[in-house]
Amino acid sequence: MSKRPVAANLPTSAHPNSGFRDEMNFAEFPLASLSDRVADNQKTLEFTDTIEDSSTGKDVVRTLVITAADKFGLPTALDDELLLGLIKLSVEQGFTDPKVYFSRYELIKKLGWRDESKSYRRIEDGLNRWTGVTLQYRKSWWVNDEKSWVTETFHVLNSVTVYDRERIARRRMMAKDAPEKALSSFVWSDQVFQSFKAGYIKQLDFDFYKSLTSAISKRMFRFLDKRFYNTGRWEFDLQVFACEHIGLSKNYSNSELKRKLAPAISELETNGFLAPLSDDERFVRERCGKWRAVFVKATKKLAVLPRTDAEHDPLFRDLVGRGLNPRSAQKLLREHPPEKIREKVQLFDQLKERVGEGTIRNRPGWLYAAIVKDFTVGAVASAHPPPVVAVVTPLATVEVSERERAEKSKAEAFERYWEALTEEQQREFEDQAVAGASGFLQKQYHRDKEARGHLWHASRQSILLEHFRRFGSARTD
Repeated sequence: MSKRPVAANLPTSAHPNSGFRDEMNFAEFPLASLSDRVADNQKTLEFTDTIEDSSTGKDVVRTLVITAADKFGLPTALDDELLLGLIKLSVEQGFTDPKVYFSRYELIKKLGWRDESKSYRRIEDGLNRWTGVTLQYRKSWWVNDEKSWVTETFHVLNSVTVYDRERIARRRMMAKDAPEKALSSFVWSDQVFQSFKAGYIKQLDFDFYKSLTSAISKRMFRFLDKRFYNTGRWEFDLQVFACEHIGLSKNYSNSELKRKLAPAISELETNGFLAPLSDDERFVRERCGKWRAVFVKATKKLAVLPRTDAEHDPLFRDLVGRGLNPRSAQKLLREHPPEKIREKVQLFDQLKERVGEGTIRNRPGWLYAAIVKDFTVGAVASAHPPPVVAVVTPLATVEVSERERAEKSKAEAFERYWEALTEEQQREFEDQAVAGASGFLQKQYHRDKEARGHLWHASRQSILLEHFRRFGSARTD
C-alpha cells in the first residue's frame, strides 16, 4: 500500500471536545456487520491486509477473525455505535477502572437514541454480543507501549450486569452509601482497557458520525479519520479497502464495489470530509482486474446540522411530538420555511382526525414526506372535506393503458414512501414484506441475496411493492 501526502496542515475535526473517542485498533478493521441484522448461520467475519512495519521495514500480514457466540450472534452496525457510547462512558470516568457503572437511560441520551423500550432492548442485546464475541487479532493488535503488532485473542467486554427498574430500586435501598452499586455495569477486557490507558485512542466527531445516513459512510469515516491523522492523502487497493477495511462482501466485483462505495463517498464529499474527485481520479486502474481507490481529506470544516433548542422552538417540539427523531426535525427546520412546516403539520393533524390513527401506518414518515415532497392540502384543508375513500376497480375492466398508469402511480407512491423512511424503518418494512411473501418469492430472495443479481433485485422489488399494495395504500394518500 502506498501513500502520498498532499497537505501539511489540515484542520482537525469539528467539536473536538465532544467527549467521544475511538480506539484505533477498532477503527482499523470492522468489528461488526454493515447491516443491523446478521443471518443466523453466519458466525464468523474475517479481515486481512498487508502493511509495512515502519520499525523493521518488513511486510506484516494482519488478520482479524471475529467469532460469534451461538446465542447472540455477530455484532451489528448499531452495536458499533453502542461501542462508541461505552468508550465515552470510560472517557467521562477518566479510564480509572475497567469496570464502568452506567444507566441505560443516560447511555440512550448520549447516543441520541429514542427513549423507548426498543432502545433499552437494543443496549442489552448489544452488550451481550460484545461480551460473547471473540476477537482474534493475528499480528494485527497494536500495543502502543511496545510499538508493535502482536497476536491477541479476547472478548471486548469481560462481563455485563444490567438491572431493571425494580432491581435498581431495591439495590438503592441496600446501598445508600454507594449509589453507583445500584447502576448497571460492564467490565472491559484487559487488552482493551490497557490500550485505552496507553493512549491508543483518538478524538471522534460523534455529531458528524451520527449525521451520516449509511453504515458504509460511518465505517469509511472512522477508518479514514484515523488514517488522515498523519497525512491528507491515501491510496488503497480497491478490494482491500472495500472488503477488508469497510466490510463489503468479498464476492463483489470491482464494478460492484465502486457502485456500493459511491453513495457513501458522495455523502462524505458533500459534508466536507473528503475532497471531491472525479471518478477517474477516485478509482485508478492499474491493470486488468486491479484498481486503486484514492482519498484526499477536505480542507473545509465538516458540515454538521446545527443543534436546535427544543425548549425555544415550538415547531421542533411539534415535529418530535408527532414521532420524528430530533435529527430529522432539525434537518426539516433547516431546509424548509416555517410556514410550510406548519401547513403540513396541520394537514397531518386534520387527516389523522378524519381517517383515524391506523390509516397512516408510518405517521412520522408520512409527515416527513409531506414536508419534503410538498403534499397538497387538497380536500382536508376545507371546512367540510369529503371522506377519504379507497376506490378499487377490478383489473379486468381497466384498459391496458390505464392499468399501466395505475401501476406507475403506485410505484411512484411507494418510492415517495420508501425515501421518507429511516434506514431502520426500511429494514423493518422489508423484513415484514419478506415474511408475508409467497413461498416462491421468499425462496428466490433468500437464495440469491448474497449474489444480489438481477433476479434477486426483481424478486425483492416484487415483494416490497406487493407488501405496499396490501398494507400501504393509506400511507401516502
